[in-house]
Amino acid sequence: MTHPFKTYKGIFYSALVIISFVILHSCGSMPINREVQRTTTQSVQMGSVASSKDFMLQQAYNTAAIPEYEKNIKVAVSIIPFSKTTHKSFLNARSRQSSNVTIHYVDSLDSKPTYVHLKLSDQISIIEALNDQINKGVKDYLSLNPDAEVITGVSMAFNEPEIKRLTTAESVFLVETEPKVYALQLINENAAPQYIKFNQGVVFAYNSSNCCWQENKKHRINIIDLVGQYDNCPNRTYRSAHRAKKRINYYKL
Repeated sequence: MTHPFKTYKGIFYSALVIISFVILHSCGSMPINREVQRTTTQSVQMGSVASSKDFMLQQAYNTAAIPEYEKNIKVAVSIIPFSKTTHKSFLNARSRQSSNVTIHYVDSLDSKPTYVHLKLSDQISIIEALNDQINKGVKDYLSLNPDAEVITGVSMAFNEPEIKRLTTAESVFLVETEPKVYALQLINENAAPQYIKFNQGVVFAYNSSNCCWQENKKHRINIIDLVGQYDNCPNRTYRSAHRAKKRINYYKL
């Protein structure tokens, strides 16, 4: 005879698995380019600082800060064919964004239209900018909000001319075309730089990074690294700036 406690325990475990499955899928995460990204219907700005919370039926996302990047940040560009899942995410996002991007997708055809995955690849320059005095307010916000994230990658749909320009560019950078306004700068040898504004495309997924903090010898807290949502900070660094703050023994001063 099965013990009632074991029966209830089994039912509870099954319910927990089902609830977890629903939460993970309703939060809108999916693998893109070998990375887990969050789907979005909002025009997420790569390079910005965000505050997001997952709810059962939707994900709330808010741009919390726009850092100033005095140095251009190198961007890695990947061209990826649409799948049924990513195309559905694109359609959901396009209905909420102002861009007029049109994608002709037919699931039964072998040849698929493509989108771009953009990723900030110069992490050292990002960290230097966030620690710079010019971004003191942004750094203070990050130190007080351990769940705040830096948007380090986006998946975007563009019309064919922009896709071609991104595909043929020798180098791509994130730049400020004016204060607090980002754009993509395309560099080719013996040619003037070209620019693509983010509102020319549709953002339908993004990935983000959390800050890892450490106190230096002058007892100042600095950002040492940026890690993904499920990654650990390096040894002796912390996601919480408060935890990184050492206890000073004033009797030794």
